[in-house]
Amino acid sequence: MTRVRGFTQDDAHLFCRPEQVLEEFKKVIDLVLYVFKSLDFHDYTAQISLRDQEDRSKYIGSDENWEIAEKAIMQAAEEKGLKTVIEYGEAAFYGPKLDFMVKDALGRSWQLGTIQVDYNLPERFELEYIDSDNSRKRPVMIHRAPFGSMERFVAVLIEHCAANFPLWLAPLQVKVLPISDKYSEYAHFVEKELKKHDIRAEVDDRNEKIGKKIRDTELMKVPYMLVIGEKEMNEGKVALRKHGEGDKGAMLLGEFISDIQALVKEQIKGKSADS
Repeated sequence: MTRVRGFTQDDAHLFCRPEQVLEEFKKVIDLVLYVFKSLDFHDYTAQISLRDQEDRSKYIGSDENWEIAEKAIMQAAEEKGLKTVIEYGEAAFYGPKLDFMVKDALGRSWQLGTIQVDYNLPERFELEYIDSDNSRKRPVMIHRAPFGSMERFVAVLIEHCAANFPLWLAPLQVKVLPISDKYSEYAHFVEKELKKHDIRAEVDDRNEKIGKKIRDTELMKVPYMLVIGEKEMNEGKVALRKHGEGDKGAMLLGEFISDIQALVKEQIKGKSADS
């Protein structure tokens, strides 16, 4: 039997005035879409999870508040142009929600993000704020979790990428491969320069032929390899190889560092980039 000992959830609660609900909800949608775009998740559906149409005994709160919340979710999804489906009976006990169902590499759907409108918990906890007219008002709570369970998200991401992570996310971004021991010192200098610029790198200075080092690094799916020989050492250059694409020619070490930093910055912004 498998037992869950614990999991990590990126949950947050946003409190806003009733008239701010729609705009805040759309901003959280933007956050979820930013995450998906950055990680190259494109095959997803936004599921509008509503109350069971017949049995409403398991839900708390007034029908009026539920209807307001449901309308806000549907309007936000429509204004953002999301591909949606409606599922009755999938709402939380305290409010409706927008669940992002992402398909993995095997075509299975997983809920990897959720946004929920909640009029009920602020009422049960008797939360209040002072409005501009000095009257006491009840805020609305928005629950948001762009990743859902982090453990499940990482598992789906590994399958989705087949462990071929985008450069910014790869645990090891660059492998430095000296052709022989004679170039090991320069290879370690290159490694230090890369790390100095926050590029994750390591040297493969095993006593192996360069062909085997390249093959092993390809199997590890490291995005970039820098082959170091006499010419590279003498000219302060590196011979660049890209995972899955092979030889990209020689370039100055500083030029490579600048290119990698620019590519990482572009990917983090959620934009597609070629190198």
